[in-house]
Amino acid sequence: MQSMLKIGKINFANLFPIFHCLENDIHLNKTESYEIISGVPSYLNSLIREGKIDVSPSSSIEYLRHAELYDLIKGHSVSSFGAIESILLFSADDIRNLGGKTVLVSVQSETSVALLKVILSEFYGITVNMEPSDAKLAEGLGTHPAYLLIGDNALIENRRSVRINKKIYIYDLGQLWYEHTGLPFVFALWIARKDCNRKLLSEFEFSLKRAKKQALSTLSEIALASPYPAEILSKEMLVSYWENISYDLTEKHMQGLKLFESYIIKYEAI
Repeated sequence: MQSMLKIGKINFANLFPIFHCLENDIHLNKTESYEIISGVPSYLNSLIREGKIDVSPSSSIEYLRHAELYDLIKGHSVSSFGAIESILLFSADDIRNLGGKTVLVSVQSETSVALLKVILSEFYGITVNMEPSDAKLAEGLGTHPAYLLIGDNALIENRRSVRINKKIYIYDLGQLWYEHTGLPFVFALWIARKDCNRKLLSEFEFSLKRAKKQALSTLSEIALASPYPAEILSKEMLVSYWENISYDLTEKHMQGLKLFESYIIKYEAI
C-alpha cells in the first residue's frame, strides 16, 4: 500500500499563494504522508506521466494528451478570462507579419506552445516554425523575430520592457484567446494519477481546497512572504497579478478546455 503521496510543485509566481498556504497547512498539521517535488511545468508533466509523482498542477495539454492516466481534481486550475500576464509573445514585429518565420518558444512550456500554434493558425491564418529555447529574451530577440516566454520569466520581462526605450510588441496569449472565443483559457489543471492511493488523495484534495480558500482571502499578506525582490515585482504587482488569475474550474472553464482540445486536434498539436 502506497504510504506517501508525491506532489508536484510549480515554482512560478502564479501558484505561490496556493503552495504557500498548502505547505503551511502540511507543516501545521504535521502531515508526513506528502512529499513535494518542484519543477517547471514540462518537467512535472513527464514525472506524473512516468508515475514518479502522484498529483500535480500540470499543463492542460498533458491531461488532454493522456487523459486515460489521470483524474481531474475538481474545482482547481490556473486559468484566465483575458490577460494572464505571464504567457507572452515578445515580438520585434506585428504578429501578422510572422508567417513563415522561425520563432523561439520556452522549453518550460507545452500548453502555451500549442496555444500559440492555435492562435496563429486559427485566428491569424499563419504558420511559423517553432524552436525551443532557454535563452534570455534579449539574446533570443537578437537572432529571431519573436520569443514566447512563460511564467516568471514572462512576468518579469514584461515589467522590464516598460522601462526600456525600444519598440517591442507584447502579445498576451490569454487575452488573444479570450478576444476570439469569449471563453477562459485553462493553462494548468490539478491532476492525479488513477493508480495513486485514493485515501491519501482524498485527504490531499481537502487540504488543497482549504489552501485555495485561505490564499484567495489573504493575498496581500501572502505577498509579504514572496521571494521576489520588490524592485522586480512589488507586492502590489503580485496581488494584482494573482487577482487576475482564475484558480477555479467551472463548466465555463471546461468549455474553454474542450474548445482548445478541438483546435489542437485540428492543427495536430496534440
